[in-house]
Amino acid sequence: MDARLVWLVLACRDHLFSPRLMDSGAVAGRTCIPPTKNSDELVTENSGDPAGIRFLARRRSVCAASGGGTNAIYYGIKTGYNRAFIVDNSARDRLVAEDPRSADILKPILRGRDIRRYRAVWARLWLISTLPSLNLDIDDYPAVKRHLLSYGKPRLAQTGKRLPAGRRARKKTPHRWFEELQDTCAYHAEFAVPKVLWIELADRGRFAYDDTGTLAEATAFILTGAPAKYLCGILNSQLVQWFFQHSAPTSGMGALRWKKTYLLHLPIPDADLDHRQRLIRLVDRVLHAKDTDSLADTSDIETEIDHQVFTLYGLNAVETAAITP
Repeated sequence: MDARLVWLVLACRDHLFSPRLMDSGAVAGRTCIPPTKNSDELVTENSGDPAGIRFLARRRSVCAASGGGTNAIYYGIKTGYNRAFIVDNSARDRLVAEDPRSADILKPILRGRDIRRYRAVWARLWLISTLPSLNLDIDDYPAVKRHLLSYGKPRLAQTGKRLPAGRRARKKTPHRWFEELQDTCAYHAEFAVPKVLWIELADRGRFAYDDTGTLAEATAFILTGAPAKYLCGILNSQLVQWFFQHSAPTSGMGALRWKKTYLLHLPIPDADLDHRQRLIRLVDRVLHAKDTDSLADTSDIETEIDHQVFTLYGLNAVETAAITP
């Protein structure tokens, strides 16, 4: 069977699938977003096969009929000036020593480069978390205020103004000089729940499970949903890798772009509890190995995950062979 037809076969088995992954730019916007004409063209661009169009149409109808779901995608936190708002461990300790209340707004944060397959490796960096939705008074945190002012209030102001020596203030927003660029939506609470983090540009999918409440910087995305470990196993699978290789664009250097648009269109098997738990147990084995040694070779377990995902999607031997190297 031509590998390009596999996903059409899967689409026809719509009884397997739950609502698609969803986009939620704001907590209040938890609705299933159907693909646009432009995204249809992008998804079928690499396949050159009209079956891809029929598959997208199928997914659109299922998505529209789903009435929403529980999965949501969010951007990482945008500071507009990481040098001021992200500090290392020694700077964090200094700020807390100067004023113990500083610890209340210093939160561990991950960058895109810290995200690996299944697990992120924290670089011991901390975000000065002054999100607009928190409505903080910076005078309650004098040590942090002094630290931020050391970079110059005009540079931190969210005015977009040009400054001397070719510098520029952060982009224009209605927020205060000490706050992040993030909008006023209170989705920061989503970072506290079990989630999947990923980066957009990678040769191979890098989806990491996190249940520590760690924040993510703007070079990363987060996906929340129940259960996150189940989603993490599927997204790191060979099947999803194949799907992106045949549907997503690449960078100028040839790396895949794991764009939110394509994740939104990905059908997720609505498996029963037993099948979900089988996959989650395998993911737990990978996580345990990575927690023991971040460089641990988990390829054998990941192969088991691939086979479990093939089963979840109902692939037969011929279809599996079409996408297996």
